[in-house]
Amino acid sequence: MTAWGYFASPVGLIRAAATAAGLAEARLAGAPSHEESGPGWEYVLEYFDFAEAYFRGRQPTWRGRLDLSSYKPNQIRLWQAVMQIPYGQTVSYAELGRRLGMHPRSVGAGMRAAPLLLVIPAHRVIHADGRVGGFAGFEGVKQQLLDLEKRTLSL
Repeated sequence: MTAWGYFASPVGLIRAAATAAGLAEARLAGAPSHEESGPGWEYVLEYFDFAEAYFRGRQPTWRGRLDLSSYKPNQIRLWQAVMQIPYGQTVSYAELGRRLGMHPRSVGAGMRAAPLLLVIPAHRVIHADGRVGGFAGFEGVKQQLLDLEKRTLSL
């Protein structure tokens, strides 16, 4: 990555990274290190604006460029489908798998690998029985994000 920075969100610190081609990663992070404002920094700043709007309940849509060039075509296809799940709604791993011709476990693996927190709303993919499930080591965050969307829609 050529540029990266940190965004303090209500669910924890988010590290956003980009290349000159677009936003490449946004993940919950531990402790911050330095920031790097090299090529792609504009995408990092665009993500910070997107994340701020999201946490303020504005239901933003990512319109910036993405750099997913290091991922497999089936992962990208899955993530593109997840990006179509409307704000405040959920889809089960099984249903998404049926739509895409994938096994639900493959959908789960794809959600764990999703590199762009909020842009690829992996938190909107849940178990068929309604259980929320985990969130790549950040237990409780998935439910917090779903609750935020529910509260926003009820206003």
